[in-house]
Amino acid sequence: MDPGVDALPAAPDSGSASAGAAVLRELGLDALVEMLETSGYGVCVTGDDHRWVYLNPSGCRLVGRSFAELQGEDYLLSFPEHERAYLLALEHDQRDGDTGFYANTIVRPDGREVGITWSGSVLHAGGKELAPAIFHPTFGLASAGQDAVALGAAAARIAEGGSVGDVLDSLAEEAVARSRAVACLVLVECPDGRLALGAGAGLPEELDDAVHAADLRLADLPGGDQLTTGRLMLLSDGRTRLAASPSTAIIAALTAGLAWEGSVKVPLHRGGQIVGALVLLLPATVTAPTKAELTSWSALGAHASVALADEQLREQAAAHAAELERHRLGRDLHDSVSAALFSIHARAQAIQRGLAAGAPEVVAEAARDLEVLSREAVAQLRQMVSGMRRDDSPPPVDLREALRDLATTCTSRHGLPVELQFDDAVPPVGVETTEHLVRIVGEALHNCLKHASASRTTVALEVCGPDVVLTVSDNGCGFDPAARWVGGHGQRTMQERAELCGGTIRVDSAPGWGTRLVVRVPLPA
Repeated sequence: MDPGVDALPAAPDSGSASAGAAVLRELGLDALVEMLETSGYGVCVTGDDHRWVYLNPSGCRLVGRSFAELQGEDYLLSFPEHERAYLLALEHDQRDGDTGFYANTIVRPDGREVGITWSGSVLHAGGKELAPAIFHPTFGLASAGQDAVALGAAAARIAEGGSVGDVLDSLAEEAVARSRAVACLVLVECPDGRLALGAGAGLPEELDDAVHAADLRLADLPGGDQLTTGRLMLLSDGRTRLAASPSTAIIAALTAGLAWEGSVKVPLHRGGQIVGALVLLLPATVTAPTKAELTSWSALGAHASVALADEQLREQAAAHAAELERHRLGRDLHDSVSAALFSIHARAQAIQRGLAAGAPEVVAEAARDLEVLSREAVAQLRQMVSGMRRDDSPPPVDLREALRDLATTCTSRHGLPVELQFDDAVPPVGVETTEHLVRIVGEALHNCLKHASASRTTVALEVCGPDVVLTVSDNGCGFDPAARWVGGHGQRTMQERAELCGGTIRVDSAPGWGTRLVVRVPLPA
């Protein structure tokens, strides 16, 4: 561990955990360090400011850099930008006791991506918050050029909108072609929980109907109870177990001609749930798959999960689009067609009154109006049904305008004057950056109202070198920045938002001297 970090306090003895802890204490700290340093799993410790505190040699090999290079650096920089907010959210969950397993992607200096499964926790030692974690690769390091081409082709099919069946068929064929497996089944849950054969390679044609008729659930498969927890399952006697269960015996019988014995099951995910399995059938001569095969199959399973998730997103998008279309039709019916029908009804009544009063000129005029109104109503109805009429999309939110609205609301609702100082040279920034900056200012103004007892506040926006600089200052009571985490998560959240923009945040304050918050984010490329 890092020499600057004190030894962790001993855990209280409790049941079986105390026996394990006693063994480690008997081994001594040096032996424990040796275990961590020689472990095949990556082991790391990070600090409460997201900095690397410790990373063992296996972890360094996965990350692609030595610990000397990484020490003190923000660990979020080793992950894709789109995953950083997710990782920050998991930090909060771990403070609440979450020790679950998660999947993320490390980006190495050469640009290669390594998928990892990891689990971590949060503890306190020596007055510091530490986050230890253990992780191992699920794909990436052992991929060959041909595997990359195959996976790239699958990804392309997904991106091009190919059907989930086509993608799964392709992945099943690759699973057999690039390994020693004799066949592959892709089993996917139907809405009612039954398993269906989503795709396959090297299988008899009758198997599709047999799986459907068997009324199988994931838990019915050999090792299914562990499969449903997300674990990759390797069974050297997979066929024997399959034949021993009445619900799966027909599958064993139909695949007996393939001369297989062992099996590997890779769980498939969708929407955070296990919804199927990539099942590889191995001949008796294969006592265990190689690491490269397991890595390849895990990658294929990940791509199959992406295809299933993509299908779900398309279904949700279609449902959402249908809902939006219903709302549009409702608005148009109310705003245009119903108004036209009301006018038509009024003209019809005028015709009736004109006929009753013997006033042909009134009847003629109402009839002319009736013809025009009915023609317009038909045109509006056709336009509405054809979807030609669309409301204009709202313009992108401007940072200055959003800050003005925030200042106006603060003054009108709470009586705190907010002076705005904007540099005209500040260019437009992205939508996400705008949202983060506005929320940071909102939190700062909230703090002025709640804690600072300020009588005036200034919000300044300017360009300083390569950065956009946003400053919020007040004349309030001030506070000790060293105790900034005490009493809530507001300032931690502001710092995380600044980091998600690729920027920094600084707070200058002292009791009796007001507060000045400075946010710097890079100028748009």
